[in-house]
Amino acid sequence: MTTVTDPTFRSYSAEEAKLYSVSRLSYSQNVHNKVLDHHTTTGGNFDLLLDVGCGPGNATRDLSLSFDKTIGADPGAQMSKAANALGGKTKSRKSIKFMVATTEEISQIKGLEPGSVDLLTTTMAAHWFDMAKFWAKAAKVVKPGGTVALWTCDLSTLNYEKVQQVLLRFERETLVPYELPGNRLSMDMYDNLPLPWNSEYVKYDYDREGVLSNESKDLSTASIVTRWRATNPELVGTDKDAVKVFIGELKEVLGGQDWILRGMGTAILLFKKSA
Repeated sequence: MTTVTDPTFRSYSAEEAKLYSVSRLSYSQNVHNKVLDHHTTTGGNFDLLLDVGCGPGNATRDLSLSFDKTIGADPGAQMSKAANALGGKTKSRKSIKFMVATTEEISQIKGLEPGSVDLLTTTMAAHWFDMAKFWAKAAKVVKPGGTVALWTCDLSTLNYEKVQQVLLRFERETLVPYELPGNRLSMDMYDNLPLPWNSEYVKYDYDREGVLSNESKDLSTASIVTRWRATNPELVGTDKDAVKVFIGELKEVLGGQDWILRGMGTAILLFKKSA
């Protein structure tokens, strides 16, 4: 499979990383509970969490409250800097360790012993990995009986046929020139994500959570939108900004209201390393 390494997030400036950290909301506690419940019921321990592709650490901080020690790794220097600025504590009140490391380097993280990770997570990031290399490194660091949890999300709406048409036009017409293979893996809810050591895994698919939200902040930090704005800097913030046009079209089909009832279609993949 072609490598789909992300060229966007790892190149973020300090300002972009800060915007990402405040614009991206935490993931639903229901998602975290599903991952933690599976880990518990399959015999997992709660000593060490490793979050790969952690960005500014939003999911890392939430999950770390269940573990004694936590490491967050991201290839973006500014993302890691933003994560460290925000900080975070574990269940045992130890500070989360955020560091710069690519997927290929996780087995070389200082202080991370082979076979020591109880739960390895990656949230909205696996579609940018060289999965063959990721699984090889995961096999080294995850302990026997440990869990690997991957999940991704995509926008969904409730009972709005016209809204869905606007969403699809934005995705398939406006942004398609800036789409990379990783974007498509995520949009397809990891149906085609390369699998690991064995094919035994659990997958959960959810259509929506149902929240009221203005979409513009979330969309502005999407990698595909970042690339559109890098190519069209003169349009950013104007009435021709792709996100502004999209939000305007949504308002029109919604009769002028500036919010929609939406949710995140979510796919969670859970793997166990043989004991």
